[in-house]
Amino acid sequence: MVFTELKTEISMEWNINTAVDHATMRTLLLISLLLMSCITHAQTPEATVRDFYHFYLTDFVSDNQENPLNSAKMQQYVAKETLTRLKAIQDIKEQEIVDADYFTYCQDYAAEWISALDVGTARDDAGGKVLDVWLGIEDGKKRKLRDYLRQEDGNWKIYRVVDVSNGFEQNIFDDNAISAARAQAATLSQH
Repeated sequence: MVFTELKTEISMEWNINTAVDHATMRTLLLISLLLMSCITHAQTPEATVRDFYHFYLTDFVSDNQENPLNSAKMQQYVAKETLTRLKAIQDIKEQEIVDADYFTYCQDYAAEWISALDVGTARDDAGGKVLDVWLGIEDGKKRKLRDYLRQEDGNWKIYRVVDVSNGFEQNIFDDNAISAARAQAATLSQH
């Protein structure tokens, strides 16, 4: 009889502990699922660049007279410092730092070239990512660019673009060139 009572008591204790453990696990699982649903999934660097260029090239070929640097979409895809520098350079009269569009290295772009966009695989680079981009251009050719990305506000953002095809970079990060362009613009405005 004592053995049966002891067995029943142990069985009840095990059932209570098991029930508590299961309830705790269910609660933790529910909390985890709720937290995961609140987290926004950050895009991959490749998806960020592909989405950016689809948006940007479409806007570039449109007759939209608005400055794209001020758009919410640009803020979504491009690093704050890059946008700030491009806006500052744009405000300098007769500057020679940016002589073509910074993101395409073109002065004009045709809508039919957009479908030729190709984005390479991201590689690690100095705490960020770098990937190659091929833009369709005239005569079925492609221009190879290299986009550098870094994380900002939990998202991958483009902060630097280099024209690999022509071995050229518009030096928007050269503070001396920007200062010289401002000084030159000041002398031009005096005449």
